[in-house]
Amino acid sequence: MSKYETEIRSALDEQERQVCLDLLRASPELTLGDIHKLSRGSIGRHFGSITVGELLGSSGSSGAQASGAKLRVAPAPASASVNTRTAAGRKAYDDALLDALKAEDKPVSASRLIARVGGSKLQARAALNRLIETKKITWTGKARGTKYAVA
Repeated sequence: MSKYETEIRSALDEQERQVCLDLLRASPELTLGDIHKLSRGSIGRHFGSITVGELLGSSGSSGAQASGAKLRVAPAPASASVNTRTAAGRKAYDDALLDALKAEDKPVSASRLIARVGGSKLQARAALNRLIETKKITWTGKARGTKYAVA
């Protein structure tokens, strides 16, 4: 499979996951039993990576907002263009990813890091692998459920 086909499949999976998330948010009448039944179907693979925080985080009137709890501010949009062709560019991108991980209080997904720092999925994966090899970060989970944290 070519790298382009891999990127396209990954993008399609991410879009399917986002559609599932949006539909769950738009259906507050769903019970946990209903969601459990849905998770056994063909779309169930996406439910394994969706957190309760994601479900509640973007809804218009979540309980956290109603109770006056402190909400996180969304990160500023990062530039999609990252230079990893030079050693200095790779080091700068690695440092940016590491700083983004340090700013988080819990393990986070690669897609969240990309949204914060920029770059492609392939660039992020390579940089995260370099950081893992140097033991600066750790990872848990598999495939789309992989989360990264500072070691």
